[in-house]
Amino acid sequence: MTKATKRLNFGLKWNLSLLLLLLLPLFNGIHTEQIDANDEEVDRFCYPAKHRNSRLSCECSNVSAAPWGMRALHIDCSYKDFKSEDLTELLPLYIDTLDLSWNALNRAPVFNSDSLRQLNLMHNNISSISANNFGHLSSLRELFLGWNSIQQLDRQSFAGLPHLMVLNLAHNNLHSLPTQIFAPLLVLATLELSWNRQLNHSIDQDIYSSYGINRKLNTLHLDACNLNDLQLPKSAPLKELSLRRNLLQRVPRQLPISLQRLDISENRLEQLQPEDTRNLAEVQQLYVEDMPLLNGINAHALSGLQLVESISFQNSRSLNYIDPDAFVTESGNLTLPPLHSLIFRGTLVRSFNASLSPVFGQLTELDLNGVPLNCDCQLVWLKDLAIQTNGRCLRPARVRGMLISSVRRDEFSCEMWPRWVYGLIILGLIGLCAAGVYLIVMGLRPHRGVTMRRKVGAGSPYARVTIEPNRQENVH
Repeated sequence: MTKATKRLNFGLKWNLSLLLLLLLPLFNGIHTEQIDANDEEVDRFCYPAKHRNSRLSCECSNVSAAPWGMRALHIDCSYKDFKSEDLTELLPLYIDTLDLSWNALNRAPVFNSDSLRQLNLMHNNISSISANNFGHLSSLRELFLGWNSIQQLDRQSFAGLPHLMVLNLAHNNLHSLPTQIFAPLLVLATLELSWNRQLNHSIDQDIYSSYGINRKLNTLHLDACNLNDLQLPKSAPLKELSLRRNLLQRVPRQLPISLQRLDISENRLEQLQPEDTRNLAEVQQLYVEDMPLLNGINAHALSGLQLVESISFQNSRSLNYIDPDAFVTESGNLTLPPLHSLIFRGTLVRSFNASLSPVFGQLTELDLNGVPLNCDCQLVWLKDLAIQTNGRCLRPARVRGMLISSVRRDEFSCEMWPRWVYGLIILGLIGLCAAGVYLIVMGLRPHRGVTMRRKVGAGSPYARVTIEPNRQENVH
């Protein structure tokens, strides 16, 4: 390195250090000015004069928001029994989150703020949302309206929210949705409509085009909406779909190809069939839990899950059978997805065929808690797994209640014949014994034509006796 280069590098370092020293006081001054400003406005909203030093005062805290450390104000007014008329429209400057949950609001309050990013109105008595109700909250990112009594929405209820990403309308009483109601939400990523039990009357085949859902939606929850069927565009980039506690008898056939997480728990499927998973090639997490009628997993039923990483059948209490070819394709090839978690906790699957060992061998979690296993020779391969399954034996009686890992290999034995065969043999032996005793008794009895007579002697008690009258002695 030449002397000129060294001088140049030294000069650059010196100039950079000097520039940082000059800018540091400026940044400190700006930060101090932000922290000290707007105190009166914060006090007016958080600690109003009529509620000062009472439980109706809100809890306000200043934090540094990412990424530049700018001032952000968090206001918590939950559990204050506020009514809509108790709130002012103008919110303090720099407000970032406002929590008004668990109050007595009978309508959605109208606020005005350029900085509010999260508004929580859950657990109130709101029954309707008027047009442009949140139109003056242009920076709002998350809106929580769950656990209210909302029955009516206006077509323009969410107008003026171009940056809203999360909308929660769960646990309300919605019977219908206006057409194109979600059209103003250009970047909506999460939509929660669960537990609106009458919503099935208005959800038609294509909810994207009917209600104006944008193609950027990643998460959709429709739990407990009494749905019998659902069709979504295959091209929609949806990543997570929850359909728990509906009336589905089959997995919807038209679902987005990009799905990565699917929850169909608490539905009315009786058998998991190949057509149920044929269009779920991208799914990584599948939940089939708490299924009251599901009793079996048919052949090839899981072969369509090419990228699945975890499957849960937890608490499907009627499930008692998994076909040995469940992961085998219809062409006969065994598919080995990157599966690492398989949960059968609380089911009635009593045995697993050894043909499942290649799939089970790659698992890092196999939950068999509460499964009544038959620890016979057909299940001995399960003992060779490197992971702890917490599975316990129900039969035979000599190992009942023992962990599979604690049972000796020689105790995994199979009977030569079924138990009913042993029962028939015992009954046959009893019958043969009874017949033998009967024949012996009948053989010892005399023939019917033979009469046994016995000669009666003089000394026998059965000899003839002649009784003569007493003879009176003559004493003279």
